[in-house]
Amino acid sequence: MDEPGRAGDGKFSPGSVFAALLAFILAPLYIYCLPPVLPPYRDAGEMASVAWTLGVAHQPGYPLYIISAKLFSLLPLGNPAWRLNLYSALAGIAGVLVFWRLAASAFSPLAAFFAALLLGFNFTLRTVSSVPEMYSLNFFFAALLLFTASRKGARAVMLTAFLLGLGMANRMDLLLSAPALLVLLWPSLKEGGWTGLLKSAGFFFLGFSLYLYLPFRSSGWPHFDWSHPADPGTFLAVITRKSYGSTLDLISLNYAPGELFLPGLKYYALHLRENFGPALAFAAAGLWAEWKAAPRRLLALAALFIFSGPVFIFLANMPPNPHALAIVEPYYLLPDLAAAFWAAAGLCHLAGRFPRALPGLALSAAAACALVFFNGAHGSYRRWLFAAEDFASDAMRAAPPGSSLVAKKDVQLFSLWYLQAVRGLRPDLRLVAQGLSASPWYRATKARYSPGLSLFNLHSGEEAEWRNFAAANPGGLYSTMDAELPRTVPALPHGTLNLLYPPARAPEGRPWLLYSFPRLDRDYRDFFDKDIGTSYAQAFLAGAARRSAGPGLDAEAVRDLRLASLLDANLPDAPLYEGFYHSSRGDWAAARDSFRASADTYERLLRLSVEYYSLASLRDGLSSSSAYAWLNYGVALEKLGNRDGAADAYDFSLKRNPGLADAHYNLAILHWNRDWNKVRAELAETVRLNPGHVQAAKYLAQLESRKP
Repeated sequence: MDEPGRAGDGKFSPGSVFAALLAFILAPLYIYCLPPVLPPYRDAGEMASVAWTLGVAHQPGYPLYIISAKLFSLLPLGNPAWRLNLYSALAGIAGVLVFWRLAASAFSPLAAFFAALLLGFNFTLRTVSSVPEMYSLNFFFAALLLFTASRKGARAVMLTAFLLGLGMANRMDLLLSAPALLVLLWPSLKEGGWTGLLKSAGFFFLGFSLYLYLPFRSSGWPHFDWSHPADPGTFLAVITRKSYGSTLDLISLNYAPGELFLPGLKYYALHLRENFGPALAFAAAGLWAEWKAAPRRLLALAALFIFSGPVFIFLANMPPNPHALAIVEPYYLLPDLAAAFWAAAGLCHLAGRFPRALPGLALSAAAACALVFFNGAHGSYRRWLFAAEDFASDAMRAAPPGSSLVAKKDVQLFSLWYLQAVRGLRPDLRLVAQGLSASPWYRATKARYSPGLSLFNLHSGEEAEWRNFAAANPGGLYSTMDAELPRTVPALPHGTLNLLYPPARAPEGRPWLLYSFPRLDRDYRDFFDKDIGTSYAQAFLAGAARRSAGPGLDAEAVRDLRLASLLDANLPDAPLYEGFYHSSRGDWAAARDSFRASADTYERLLRLSVEYYSLASLRDGLSSSSAYAWLNYGVALEKLGNRDGAADAYDFSLKRNPGLADAHYNLAILHWNRDWNKVRAELAETVRLNPGHVQAAKYLAQLESRKP
C-alpha cells in the first residue's frame, strides 16, 4: 500500500488511477440500477413536479436543488423522472469521488479507494442517488466542504464559507457540518483575523442568497407555490421551517424530548454494521491513529460524527418504526463520511505498521466492500420499479372524467401530481391534497390553476366538509385508500379508489384496477415501495369487505383477500373476512385457521407497536380489534368441539378488550349446564357491558327466576 501523503497537486498522479477505477465501477452500476420512471420515495413526486415546473417546494424550498435539477432536466435524456434520477446518481458519484480526493490527500490513494468504495456501495447513498430528491446533492456538498476546509489559507476559508451557504440552499441540515469546518479552518481563521471573518460571512451570505429565488419565483404564482413565500413574513417562516416547529417531522412532537434517543442510536448502529461491516475495525484503528498523528483533524471529524449523528438523532426524536426510519435514513450519510474517513485512516495506518500484511489487509478491505454491496444489492436494484407511476395511473383510470380525487400520503399524492403536472395526464381530474386543503396558499394556487374548484377543509374530520365539497364540485368525489375519511362519509370501493359522493353502485368488474397491477413487485425495496403495495392490498380488501356487507363473499372475493395478504402481511382483516367466508359455508376447520391467522397478525402488530414506541391510542386500538379476531377463533374452536380451546380464546379476547360483551356471552353459553354460577356471572357481565343484548338479558332473567 502506498505511503501516506498527498495524491498530487492537481496534476495527474499514479494514485489517480483509483479515482478512475471508482468512476468505472460506480457510474455503470448506479445508472444501470436507476428506476426507469418516478420511483416511490417520500417527496420524489413533489420534487420532480416542482423542479420540472420551476416552482417552490415545501419548506424550506430547496432552491439550489430545484434550479439545478431544472437545468439538468433540459437534457434530452429519457423521460423527465429518469433525467432527475440520473442527476441524483451523478451527484452521489461526484460526492464519492470528492471523498476519495479528500482521503487520498490525507492518507494513501489505495486506502482512500477502499473507503470510498464502501461509501459508493452504501445502501442509503445508493437509495438517495436513485430518486429525484436533494439528498445526494447534499452528500456531495458535505464531502466538498470537508475537502475545501482541509486546505489552508484565506482562499480555502472564503470558498468553504461560500459553499456552506450555497449548500444550505439545498438542505439546511448541512449546518451540522459547521463545527467540523470551524475546527479544520481554525488556523486560517486566526490568521485572517476579524477582517477575514467578515469576508467569510459575506461569502456565506452570497451563497445563501440563492434563497431569494423563493420570493421572486413565488411572486409569479407558479403551479407549485408551497407557502407562497413572496410575502416577507412568510419567506422567513419558510426558510426557518416554522410550520415544523423546529423538528425534523411533526411525528416527534408526540414524544418527550430525548425519549427516543437510545432506540435511534440503536438503529444507526445497525446502519453502520450493514454499510461498513468488518471495515468498522479499520475505523477503530483509524481513530487511534488519528489521535496520535492528527488530533485536530480527529476533533473535526468527531464533531461531524457527533453533531450529525447522536446530536441529530437526539433532536429528531423519531420513533423507530419503518416510516420514521425511512425519513431519518438519508441523514445518516453525514456521519457516514466521518466513519469512512476513519476507515481509510485505519487501513493506511495498519499497512504502514505491518507492511507484510498488506495483501491480507487489501483482501479484507475488498471483502468488506463486497459484503456491503451484497447487503444492499436487492434494495438498490430498481431497474424495474414502476410502482409509483403504475399506482397513480390506476388511480387516475378509476376516476371518471371531470371528477375530484383526494389523496393524503406523500407518495400517493405526489405521484398523482407528477403524472398530471409533468406528464400532462388527466388535466380534467381535480386533484386535492387532503392535508393542504385548508391552507390559504394552497387555496390561492388552486383558484388560479383550477378556477372551477371550490375547496373545503377536508382535513377537519367533519363529514359536512366532504359533503359540501361534493355538492360544490359536481362530477363525483373520490379518494385514494390512504385518505382519512370521517366515519359517516359513505365510501364505496371503486378499484384503487373509494367513491364517496354521490353514493351509487360501483360498476362491476375491474379492468382498470388490474391494468398496471401485475407489474407490482411484491419483493419490496423499501418502506415507500411497500406502501404502494399496501394501497393495492387495501383496495382488494375493501372490495371484498363490500361484498361481505352485500351479497356475501364468493370465491373471487376470497382470492382478493389472499392477494391482499400477499401484498401486505400486516392486514389482519384479510384473513378475518376469509374466516367469515368459510364459517358461512360450515367449513369450521378452514375458518379456525383463518381466524387464528388474523389473531396472530394482530399479536405481531401489537409486539411491533411496542418495539416502535407507537402511541398508546394506536396500541389500544390494535388490542381492541384483536379481541374480535380471538372471539371468532374461539367460536370456530367451539364448533369443532374444542371447548377448552374455545374458553381460552374467549378469555384471551377479554384480556385484549375487557369491554367485549360478546366474549362474556359466549363463555356463558359454553358453560351452560356445566357451571351455572359461571353462566350467571358471565350473563350479568354481558348485560352490564351491553344493556341492549336481548338474548343475554332473556337468559339471565330465566336464571334469576329459578333462584330459591
